[in-house]
Amino acid sequence: MSFRGTWHLVLPLLLSGFVHAGETDDIRHLVQERDFNAAVERADRFLAKSPKDAQVRFLRALALAELGRTNDAIKAFTSLSEDYPQLPEPYNNLAVLYAQQNQLDKARAALQLSIQTNPSYAIAHENLGDLYARMASQAYDKALQIEGQNRQVATKLTLVRELFSGSAIAPVRPPVVASARPTLAPIAKPTAVPTRAAAPTQPPKPAPTPQPTAKPTLAPTPLPTAVPTPQPTPVETGNDRAVQAATRAVEAWADAWSSQDFDRYVSAYSKKFATAAWAAERKPRVTGPKSISVRLSAIKVTLEGDDRAIVRFRQSYKSDRLSSNTGKTLVLEKSGSRWLIVEERI
Repeated sequence: MSFRGTWHLVLPLLLSGFVHAGETDDIRHLVQERDFNAAVERADRFLAKSPKDAQVRFLRALALAELGRTNDAIKAFTSLSEDYPQLPEPYNNLAVLYAQQNQLDKARAALQLSIQTNPSYAIAHENLGDLYARMASQAYDKALQIEGQNRQVATKLTLVRELFSGSAIAPVRPPVVASARPTLAPIAKPTAVPTRAAAPTQPPKPAPTPQPTAKPTLAPTPLPTAVPTPQPTPVETGNDRAVQAATRAVEAWADAWSSQDFDRYVSAYSKKFATAAWAAERKPRVTGPKSISVRLSAIKVTLEGDDRAIVRFRQSYKSDRLSSNTGKTLVLEKSGSRWLIVEERI
């Protein structure tokens, strides 16, 4: 058993457009390939120009942690949490690093901040449970040192150790797909607080003696079936049509990207977004790989008026160079009869 760190980060408000997406993907790829020194060097060069980029700062901190530069990683995650206090992941990874150093009070405070920031962040809840388990184990050990004949404490400690005796500490490996969440930094054999033994259950009641079934009649008369009440046909509203049109526009964009049809891909963007400089930078990333697969799931469309739509979804990207699975948001505006992309957020 070990504390789990966060290996991927979804930042819905920190990146608009693909101005830096290619550089971020390259740094993430270096981390996934465990080339941590190169990842740190590449991130340092990038941050010299864009010091507030949260994704690159996060990847740099991960690489520092993997290199064993724990104090530098703590400084990096602390700085990130100060600049972006709404993100739970930096707090969680700070807790992992503090736990490595046996600074359990600091680890607990960081996890509580992570949960306070995002109450549904399951990793932080799991890590907090493991942390309390480790603290309990240490407390039981101390109690046995003071009163070695206390059989009740010895039993509790044995139960805790047996509960997690089969939990292997996994080696640290970055994921191939960004949605994977391997252990960031395992700690030495933390244990969990045992639950109180459940009250003995009542003995099961004997099964009732089966009764002989009645013989069926020779030719039973079928019961008359009720005639179903006809349901009104749903009427499609203007909002429904707009949601469907925006969804189709995003699906067509993904299909053009998968087909590496750059002209059709660019045509999905508004001229407000797709400048000549952006297109020149983006083209080799669309047409360069040998193959690309882009799959969308969990698409949700929110309309903001009659001519603006916010489309959120999970994007699974795979090419011969890189695989990733991230949350993404596209902002679309209606231009004539078409919905065009005016903003991207990763």
